[in-house]
This record gives sequence, structure tokens and C-alpha cells, in this order.
Amino acid sequence: MIISIDPAGAATLDDIDNFKAFKVAAACGANLLAEALTRLGRLDTNDHAWISRNWLLAQGRPGDDTWLAGFRAMEQYASAHGWVDPATDSLRAHIEYASS
Repeated sequence: MIISIDPAGAATLDDIDNFKAFKVAAACGANLLAEALTRLGRLDTNDHAWISRNWLLAQGRPGDDTWLAGFRAMEQYASAHGWVDPATDSLRAHIEYASS
């Protein structure tokens, strides 16, 4: 799953069936990224963000049992590595900035 942030700061969830790659792909700078992430999570560091589980589910296919099983498996893997924040119900994603 890739959370794509375009140059204007709009977010979309791409590659929604790929539960092996979870990242934010930012085509904008850190300041605009931080602002964009307030709608779906929060910036943690310049390299990581916390993404709301509810936002991910809303963008995915929550009515599809197969998709939900894949999502839950991704959550379990992330949890085992400390990449889930139960207090904010969010998952940690690596940030990749587009090169200029």
C-alpha cells in the first residue's frame, strides 16, 4: 500500500492490494507533507509517519473479506515490529520523497 501525496498535498491510497509494502510517497516538501498528513495521520519524523487505520480502511475495500484478511495480516506484522500505535489506532509508514 502506498499513500501518495501529490505536489499540492492531496492524498490517495495506491497499490491497495500490496500488503507487503507500506509507505508514504511524497511529491512535496516536508512542510506541505506535515499539513497533508493531518487529514489522515501525522508526521513523526522526516522519515516516518503514522497513518490512521480508519483512513486506510475507508480508502481500501473494507467490504471485501479477502482484502480485509490481507489488511489484518499486515497489521499483525506491523504490530509485531512495534509499528502500530494503539493509542492513536495508526500504523507507521516509511516516507519516500520524490527526487527533484
